[in-house]
Amino acid sequence: MFKSVSVVIPAYNEEKNLAATAVFLLERLNKNGISNFEILIFDDNSTDNTGKIADELADRHLQIKVIHNPRNMNLGYNITRGFQLATKEFVGFVPGDNETEPETLDNIFQNLGKADIVVPYIQNPEVRPWGRRFLSKTYVIIINTAFGLNLKYYNGMCFFKTSLVKKVPVSTFGFSYMTEILVKLIKSGAGFIEVPMINRVRERGATKAFRIKNIISVFKTFLTLFWEIQILRKRVKL
Repeated sequence: MFKSVSVVIPAYNEEKNLAATAVFLLERLNKNGISNFEILIFDDNSTDNTGKIADELADRHLQIKVIHNPRNMNLGYNITRGFQLATKEFVGFVPGDNETEPETLDNIFQNLGKADIVVPYIQNPEVRPWGRRFLSKTYVIIINTAFGLNLKYYNGMCFFKTSLVKKVPVSTFGFSYMTEILVKLIKSGAGFIEVPMINRVRERGATKAFRIKNIISVFKTFLTLFWEIQILRKRVKL
């Protein structure tokens, strides 16, 4: 059984959602009997009151720590930096938008300690637009085929054994940062367990996955990862 967990909350202009996210997370930790934890909130140089709200949360809860970025660093940086700062046995992240379903966190927390990595996959992909579903499924097939894996999803709220994820050199903070971490750890021998997560219907904004710069970033990361893992046979010493 695992002993403790660190949870990273990346937040950019989430003044309307951050407090509710923190309360929700505290409730799920308590419901699942997790008393030894820390919450690392990353205020990603927000232009609203996100930073102030984060500091107020830290004042009320000793387990909450706040990191204020001097400039906007984006999601991948906040999460991977949080992994490096984590002090508990397992570490993962929860988005600061308060759109995570309770069942998702329960599934994750109840499976911590059963493997080195807990990998959530989308249980209800039909709520996404067909284009996003096609892109996601194609991406998974490509990664699985290229690296001889069989994961259902590569971009979820993964939780890792902290001592292992800290050893992974990350070359990108773009869309494929989680793929890089997962592939490097699993190909190095880390064990994993997959758990279902509920995906909410996007109520605002469109996905950024189709932006040309993001597609180029993912392609470059894929080529670099394939070269290192499949050609040079590089592995992380676990």
